[in-house]
Amino acid sequence: MKKIFLGLFILMLAASIFAVGQEEVEEKVIVYAAFDEKTLNELASAFKQETGIDVEIGLQIAQAGTVSGRIKTEASNPRADIFLGGNSNYHADLAAVGFLEPYKSPVVKEAGISGEFMDPDGYWTGWYLGALCMLYNESRYQKEIAPKGIKPPTTWDDLLNPVYKGEVIASNPATTGGAYLMMAAQIFRLGSEEAGFDYIRKLNVNVAQYTKGANGSVPLVSQGEAIVGFAWGHDTLKAKIQGNLPIVVVFPKNTGYEIGSVSIIKGAPHPECARKFVDFLLSTKAGEINARNGFRYPVRKGVALPEGVPDFKTLELATWDLKKAAEKIDVWKKEWAKITGK
Repeated sequence: MKKIFLGLFILMLAASIFAVGQEEVEEKVIVYAAFDEKTLNELASAFKQETGIDVEIGLQIAQAGTVSGRIKTEASNPRADIFLGGNSNYHADLAAVGFLEPYKSPVVKEAGISGEFMDPDGYWTGWYLGALCMLYNESRYQKEIAPKGIKPPTTWDDLLNPVYKGEVIASNPATTGGAYLMMAAQIFRLGSEEAGFDYIRKLNVNVAQYTKGANGSVPLVSQGEAIVGFAWGHDTLKAKIQGNLPIVVVFPKNTGYEIGSVSIIKGAPHPECARKFVDFLLSTKAGEINARNGFRYPVRKGVALPEGVPDFKTLELATWDLKKAAEKIDVWKKEWAKITGK
């Protein structure tokens, strides 16, 4: 009889351990995202449909810096699997302090995606691209600037023209990655930190307001509260086309750009599901969802873009040093703050 009870006890113990094991390997992926809600929800739905794996949105907010800060805070006990969105420098910063798990998706090679959009060590995966644009209020330009014989603003240097004093809407690199990349673009295109910050110093004279978000200029310039500004091209084009806004969108030569990235958090509770999610983001389906909703450029070729969005190949990008941009982020932000007093 004792042997029977012992056997039953062992079976119950094994069943209990098996149940715990099943709970630990529950198939789902928890995402912290610096991304728009609509696109995020569609991606989650498509991933679930394709793989059967649930997506739990643990955090959804516009600012990548906020997401990065949350991941750092939880580093000793990670609660999420995926960091989605934000420029590669945010992910590189986390990788540098050991908070990310490397993963090189086989989809990159299978789909022929350029390696220039990937971290060589596999800590972050680029899955979309975005470029900075300039925008100006067409009515105010025609009434106030054109009569002076001044051509429309099409280059970064045009923003320094004294005619735009108090008429430029910029953004703050302390609160948005877009502003930081705009600043980096000036440093890279002009060839030195000294020349880049001299540009920021001259621009500051013309700036009416520094907005918290990268696209704060879009409503202000559209409403005529200022003549010109800069923002993310994909967001500005989307707002212009869908809202029929009275603005002209220009992609200046030597513009700044982002590699929108995704990474796997070190110690992620569902690492295998996280790897499958990264693979999915590089698929045609995910690229189509992102392009349709966000007007963003997929790294994968063959994905149709919304009407009115110029081909990424037509844009003239500034020569970029990803490593330097990531390493200098704190130093350059402090110098910007010193110049602007913001």
